[in-house]
Amino acid sequence: MISKKLLLSAAFALMASAASPALAQEMGGMGHPHQMGEMHGGHSAFMMLLHSANLTPEQRAQVGQILTAHHSQTTAMHRQLQDLHEKIADKILGSGTVTSADLKPLVDQASRLEAKLNENMADTAVAIRNLLTADQVKHLAEVHAKLRAIHSQVQSLMGAGGAMPDDQEN
Repeated sequence: MISKKLLLSAAFALMASAASPALAQEMGGMGHPHQMGEMHGGHSAFMMLLHSANLTPEQRAQVGQILTAHHSQTTAMHRQLQDLHEKIADKILGSGTVTSADLKPLVDQASRLEAKLNENMADTAVAIRNLLTADQVKHLAEVHAKLRAIHSQVQSLMGAGGAMPDDQEN
């Protein structure tokens, strides 16, 4: 039998993949709707931080070029990953029994694609970081530290365990 965690993860992945273009569009500014970090259904922390970097017009243009190149390299991989998520959901939600072994080939293929996307995201982040001044990098590090502290506060308020209340068996 499939665990609740796997089912919830698959459902979340489907919802996130459907919502991510809208979220990226909402961010506006640089690049395409398929911006760096979108592969997991949201924006990368780096891209959100970048909005506070006070980029010059030249830097904005260069970041746009980098993101355009990133977009062209990853569009097909994003599509393949969405297709794999749909196949996983079809298996989970189909009739009959499903085992982890039934999903393993699809999960392994998705993991390989995610690894490629992560490598591309890291390369893109480094290229963008190399455009920034030392002061901009320092400012981003300070903002990141503040956000990390806020996240820690939220976890302490909400409970850091992360388990679903009725998820006693797994």
